[in-house]
Amino acid sequence: MPRSSNAVASRQLAYAGLAALVLILVAVDCNATELQQATIAAFEHYVKVAQEQFSSTLKADGPFLWVDSQPKPIRARLYRELRSGKFIVQNLQTYDDGRPIVIPDGMVHHWIGIAFVPGSTLKDAEAVLQDYADYSRIYAPQVRRSKILSRDGDDFRLYLQLYRGSPREVSYNAYYKVHRQWLCPTRITSDSVSTRIEQLKNPSEPDSADLPAGQDSGYLWRMDDFWRYEQKDGGVYMQVETISLSRDVPGLLWWLAKPIIHHIAQQTVAGLLEADRRAIENPQEYAPNAFGQSIDASADPVSPPAR
Repeated sequence: MPRSSNAVASRQLAYAGLAALVLILVAVDCNATELQQATIAAFEHYVKVAQEQFSSTLKADGPFLWVDSQPKPIRARLYRELRSGKFIVQNLQTYDDGRPIVIPDGMVHHWIGIAFVPGSTLKDAEAVLQDYADYSRIYAPQVRRSKILSRDGDDFRLYLQLYRGSPREVSYNAYYKVHRQWLCPTRITSDSVSTRIEQLKNPSEPDSADLPAGQDSGYLWRMDDFWRYEQKDGGVYMQVETISLSRDVPGLLWWLAKPIIHHIAQQTVAGLLEADRRAIENPQEYAPNAFGQSIDASADPVSPPAR
């Protein structure tokens, strides 16, 4: 092998070794992590500021999607990419009056993803969106269980069991408040705000007991998703903005952990978009109850899952 190839291979092996070391060190450190009230308060402030900055686009006309806020040449290129089937996934950072928002002992992961579903309608997208009982089928294997706990009009309370197999196997029982809103016949939003996330002691067993809330590995303490759907250009654009909270990574390790964390986040957002698009295109397979659900707001809430 030429010397240059040897050098490249050596660097790749070294990077892989360092990446593995980071994951091991972070995993060990996470075992004693405890969520503090100050961390929660700072995260909630971050989400509040982020949504206030986007609230000006929550209307029946004018800019609506993230791509609409980009300069005209960039906007045109991004729309071409979307209509060709590509996903757009972008890391975001929210500032409060031009200053970073400090999250003590925590880290915010703020991403946005957009995709296009040609030939679909907003009615198709909404039917899949509200098929919460089938989320374990739509978003498998990342969602293992899904259940509607209660409903009041366009407000829902949901239970999801989340799962991820790598780089470390983890599973969570997560509880959400969801609010849907029709802005006009071609635009709809759905906000999912986590109220409690509890890590399973044994991630490979769906019926495993939970660890005490906030006393776990710290990989996922909160996860809020803000969806937007718009019908135009012969199909539906779907956008998800996800803001999640995890434990902090020690400063000396951050420069090594950052590319790994970003890669996982990009994969997660792209996976959500792919699963959602697939279900909208094939509801009979992935969301069989999408068009058969009752919209009766007086429907009796179901019992929470066994704890």
